[in-house]
Amino acid sequence: MKKLYKFLLSCLGLLLLSFSGYAQCSNQITTKYYNNGLLVTDNTNKGQSGYTGTVCPTAGAAYTFSASSTSNARMTWSRVITRGSTPDLDVVSNIETRLVPSPNEFEVELSFTTTTTFRLESDAGKGSYPGNNCNNTTISYVYLTLTPALALSSPNFSGVCIGSDVTLNASGSTTGVYTWTANGVTLNKTSSSITEKPLVTTTYTVTTSTNCGTSSQQLTIPVKDVTISPSAPTICSGQSTTLTANYNGDNTGISYNWTVKGGSTSLPTTKSITVTPTATTTYQVVVNTNDCGQFTKEVTVTIGAPTVAISPSAATICSGGSSSLTAVSNNPNATFTWSPSTSLSSPTGATVIASPTTTTTYTVTATTPCGVVTSQVVVTVTSSAEYKVTPSPAVICSGSSITLTASSNITAASYRWYKTTDLGTILSTTASLTVAPTANTTYRVITTTSCNTNTTDVPVTVKASPSVTVSPYNISIRPRSSVTLKADDGTTGTTNTYAWTASTESATSTLSETTQSITVSPRTATTYTVTVTNSVGCSATSQSVINPNIPLPVELISFVATWTSSAPKLTWATASEKNNAYFDIERSVDGSTFQVVGKRLGAGTTLSQTEYQFSDESVYETAASTLYYRLHQVDITGESNYSPVRSVQPKAGKYTFQAEVFPNPYEDKVTVQYRSFGAGTTTLTIHDVLGHTLLTKTVAATAGAQEIELPEAASLSAGVYYLTIRQGGQQQVMKLSHR
Repeated sequence: MKKLYKFLLSCLGLLLLSFSGYAQCSNQITTKYYNNGLLVTDNTNKGQSGYTGTVCPTAGAAYTFSASSTSNARMTWSRVITRGSTPDLDVVSNIETRLVPSPNEFEVELSFTTTTTFRLESDAGKGSYPGNNCNNTTISYVYLTLTPALALSSPNFSGVCIGSDVTLNASGSTTGVYTWTANGVTLNKTSSSITEKPLVTTTYTVTTSTNCGTSSQQLTIPVKDVTISPSAPTICSGQSTTLTANYNGDNTGISYNWTVKGGSTSLPTTKSITVTPTATTTYQVVVNTNDCGQFTKEVTVTIGAPTVAISPSAATICSGGSSSLTAVSNNPNATFTWSPSTSLSSPTGATVIASPTTTTTYTVTATTPCGVVTSQVVVTVTSSAEYKVTPSPAVICSGSSITLTASSNITAASYRWYKTTDLGTILSTTASLTVAPTANTTYRVITTTSCNTNTTDVPVTVKASPSVTVSPYNISIRPRSSVTLKADDGTTGTTNTYAWTASTESATSTLSETTQSITVSPRTATTYTVTVTNSVGCSATSQSVINPNIPLPVELISFVATWTSSAPKLTWATASEKNNAYFDIERSVDGSTFQVVGKRLGAGTTLSQTEYQFSDESVYETAASTLYYRLHQVDITGESNYSPVRSVQPKAGKYTFQAEVFPNPYEDKVTVQYRSFGAGTTTLTIHDVLGHTLLTKTVAATAGAQEIELPEAASLSAGVYYLTIRQGGQQQVMKLSHR
């Protein structure tokens, strides 16, 4: 996403004097930039000038600065760290310097999340540019200070160790409420400052209302880690390959210890090693760093047949255009030859540029010590380009979003998205743009191909969504009584339609009622949800929980859970009991799913105080940080009720939660083995290296050794993933490789 800031420098004519070879140059700079979407023009005649602007930012925005001159000049873009009393005393970080012939433009793309000053230096004096003959000093400076309406900063922006604290600070909200996401996952935090512990490199995004509308910013916090390249090489038997351990942190004093996994023979203690296995072998490296301690990483070198593929798999170009073709082999020592060689930048190499005049099929041959493999790609030459945007036009309901996708039949098309009301802000440079306008808005996409440039406007119409609340909201009622629920949508006798569902702990069912009000008589705690749809097809939902307040047939006066020397101990007492048959003692490791672990007979009917106790000796091992207990009281008629839940913390350090995954790397399926510390649910989640959730699986578990197969993991693309296994308050994260 980009906002366009233009600085047009006009070096006005030369003042020729009567002395041969002597000239004086004036240097006027015309500065054009967007101040919160409005184009502003300022002039600097000589020397230096400063201007300020406000940005209403969008997460990931990049800003394009452009400068041009009527004279040839040497121009430098810089980021100002400290402003001096004169330009030569400035402390700056140079972005780029370029010799700019008139009237060409000099562009750089920048990003910032806090108030930042940029400096443009333009030198049109003698010697600044080949052929310039001005003898006077003709250097001019323009300073532009840009302040985002929403600022985001972090003292940890340069990177942290795995699991270390990252603090993010935002400011600029008019409501004081901030919405945070980490790699696209919403965090349950709304304050201006948050602290996280990322396990992988993470992009944090914050969104809030500011004085210029809804604004968002993002920061990517690198997590220091060790990677091995190539990550999963396949070679021929007896062939050599070089493995390199790369660390993105402080490499001062770093050490490497390579071994064959499961073996005792040490390999060279260097960053890179060359290995020549005769069978598929897994190598392990232990890397000791000064800033983040020790890392242990593995890589499997597979003995197998070579493969080759071409990217893109097919290409279309305009007459006179070209396409880049890249060959990729699983064998790191493969060499590539292309045919036919006509209209190619080179007949050899992994990447070539194809510029055929007619549709041509190219063949790449990958040569390895254990064989030759080929692949083909068709480069189609067309005389015209096709452009399309879907959907167009588009309609959404307020509060929702829609993704607009532009496409072309020409390979390597580039895209720029704008609002037609603000052509200074580039919203996206990808083919797709996801938007959530609150009012009717027209978006413009400019698609550039080797054929031409196409402009398409896409109107997005926003229809009003209903608002609804269910009343009464979250109440308790007497057993076997009823209550009338009403969907309050601010209307009476409208064309709105209503759909109701009822959800208990075990199931969700659709109710037959389609009226604004319904009367219900639940026997257990039930969540009622209504979906209201208005005449334009937009919907809204609301819920209410109705809980029958059923008293216990016993008068429970105390219920305590404590941890003794080796097991939880439960004690409870009743002041009176009526038809009490027994108590089931139930345990949970997550506070949600309970299992019966014991039983105590009740006193029947009595007006005297009765005391009970129970030691949960079945908890012979646990990694749970908290155990939960409740009493399930059952009377002689079979009716039953539950007591409040009590929790207890086992002694720290008694047990550890351990899991293993095999095979790793895997091809078709992967199996997880772990020891469960009690009955409950276990959740397995697979993330990619960016933290995106790709697979989640929840299974029931009993105490003891468990084994779970994940055939769903076969559908993942080859690469590296992170598998998290979680039971109760304990979890373990493991690296997972898919070949």
